[in-house]
Order: sequence, then structure tokens, then C-alpha cells
Amino acid sequence: MPWSDPGGNGNKNDNNPWGRRPNAQKPVFDIQKITQELKKLGGIFGSGGGRSGGPKMDRKWLHLLPFLVIAVLILFWVASGIYVVGPDEEGVVLRFGKEVGISQPGLHYRLPFPFERVYLPKVAQSRRLVLGYSGAADSLNPGMMLTADGNVVDVRFAVQYRITNAGHYLFATTNPEQLISYCAESAMRELVGRSEIDDLLTSGKGTIEQQAQRITQNLLSRYHVGVSVDTVQLLEVSPPKVVQPAFTEVTAAREDMERARNEAQAYASSVIPKAKGEAAAMVTNAEGYKQQVVDRAKGDSARFTDILQAYQKNPKVVSERMYLRTMQDILSHTQKVIIESKGQPVIYLHMPARIPAAVTSLTSSAAVTAPAVSVAPPVAPATNPATLPVPVSGANS
Repeated sequence: MPWSDPGGNGNKNDNNPWGRRPNAQKPVFDIQKITQELKKLGGIFGSGGGRSGGPKMDRKWLHLLPFLVIAVLILFWVASGIYVVGPDEEGVVLRFGKEVGISQPGLHYRLPFPFERVYLPKVAQSRRLVLGYSGAADSLNPGMMLTADGNVVDVRFAVQYRITNAGHYLFATTNPEQLISYCAESAMRELVGRSEIDDLLTSGKGTIEQQAQRITQNLLSRYHVGVSVDTVQLLEVSPPKVVQPAFTEVTAAREDMERARNEAQAYASSVIPKAKGEAAAMVTNAEGYKQQVVDRAKGDSARFTDILQAYQKNPKVVSERMYLRTMQDILSHTQKVIIESKGQPVIYLHMPARIPAAVTSLTSSAAVTAPAVSVAPPVAPATNPATLPVPVSGANS
């Protein structure tokens, strides 16, 4: 095709299209030149060439052209069997719809379509399904579940799983994700129906998640889905919006009850040890008093035994000594009054130095109530003074 401007302007020197002037007009569409060029091209494959005397070509190449096209197509069809399995994939090869092999990551070859086909599921990828309450207020919400204590809760949870058997995952069911969601919802409804609402809202979440994971895995293994459930996580557990205010009040009341109970337990923890200590001290004091009384009784018993033995050896001396000691104990705590035999005035002997402190307190208290009389009228003795015991006369002397 010539480089000169279309239209035949005759400028043979300006045959470079990039050397045109900026204001040069756009070349027009020339159907005649296009027709001439097509004729020249057709003359290459023809026998006699075109009018312009182009090169000639042998007709035997025209007979080989369909075979060349078919060979190229066959080559492309055979090369279509080459496939690559990614590092996170696993190839499942089907031959006429039947599974014949599993391909690991790398470059592989299969028979071209329609003999064999390859599916490449991502087995190393962790998949996640969010199920349950979706925020809708309809009565058919799948997240509304009934607890063991008769409460209705909206449960929203997530299931995280991986493909462990690509063949089972692809062909055991028409919709594996739907089957996984059905199994997970069934397990969660069973656990919520056996639990109370307090366990769902507080410390029982971890146990329910573990049990839901185990039950869901057992169901999927029974159906040969070819997946492994990693975790089941409770995302949201809440009462329905209609009863939310009443439930909040009940929860606040329970928290107040727990707080009062904790305060009572703390008070009991502080009082009970103190009471136990006081009780132990009282028991210790009682044990000491008991031991003191027992020891004193043993001492009195031993002293009485000694006196008895001495009395058996010399009764007169022991009796007189006991009499004198007894009278000494009695008269040492009383006031001394001496009366003459002829009825003379009474002489009061005041001896505070010999009176003990306890006796002094008793005497002073008795003196407050009844003052002592130092002088009394003479009284005739009722008995003969000669018959008085010897210790009295000795003490008076």
C-alpha cells in the first residue's frame, strides 16, 4: 500500500505519513484502492495472478490448508488438558462424571474435554458461616430459640470449617453449605433447649460452643460432607426486643441479689472467725479453771489425808491444834470485846494492823450499815467464866 497521500496529489517526495503538515486534511476513504489491494492478495493464492502481475502460488497448498487448520485445532484441543493446581487447592479429576483421582498442587495433565474434567476446590481456605438471628422482627426468625426455663432468646452464631475431603464436599450433597448450616442450627437448638438463659448469657457460653462444635462435626461426618468444623462461636445472645425492658429489670434485680449475697458472705467471713476465736478462748479458760479446781481438790485431799494420818497417831494434839487454828481463823475476822465477870464496862480493842484488807473492807461495809458500839451496859454472864475454853482466855491475855 503506498505511503503517499490519498487522492493522488502527485507529491512523490512526501511519502512519509509522519512528515505531513499539521494542517493537512484527513485522507478520504477510497474504495477503488481497497479493491485493487484485495485483488493483489487474492492473486497470491490464485494460479494466474492478478492484473498487477503479483506472485503466483501452487494450487496443491490449497488442498493442504484444511488439514493444517484441523491439525492446529487438534493441537489446541490436546493442550487444553494441561492444568495447574494452586498451593491452597486440590484437583478432583472426573472421567465421564466419575471420580478417578486427586491432584496435588503443581502442573498436571488430564484428558481433554469431554473425556475428563477437573474441579479445583480450595481445601486450605478457612470458610465461615454466620447463622441465626439476623435482626429481623418476624416470627419465623431462625435465630429465635426456646431455653429450658421457658425463655425465648435470639441467638446469632458463626461456624468456621475447612474442607478435608474434596470429593465428598463436591459430590456428597448438592449444596454443602446449606447442609452445614442445617446441622449447626440443629445442634445449637438442641443445646439451647437444654440450657437456662443465665448460662447462655454468662459463664455457660464456652461449654455450649464446645458441645455445638462436637455435635455438628458428628452430624457432618455421618453425612460424609468432607469438612472439619474448627469452631462454633456465639456472637450474640439476647432476649427478643419486645421483652427487652422487662428482662433488663430482672437482670438488674438478680445483680442486686448477688451483690447483697456477696456482702452477707463477706460479713459472715469476718464475724465467724472472730466468734470461733472467742469460743476457743472460752474453752481454753474453762480448761484452765478445771485444771485449777482439780489440782486444788487434789491438794485438799492430800492435806486431809496427812491430817488424818497425824490424828490417828495422836488424836488429842491434832484436835487441839485444829481447834486453835479454826478459832484463829474465826476471831481474826471479828471484833474483839472483853467482858469482866462483875459486869464492868466493855472494853473495845481496835487492832486494824492485824485485819486483812478483805476483812477490812467487809468490816467497813458492816460498820456503815451498823456502827460498832464501844461501850455497853454491864451484862451478867450467863455462864461461869471458868468454863470458857482455854484459847479464848489465852487470846485475851
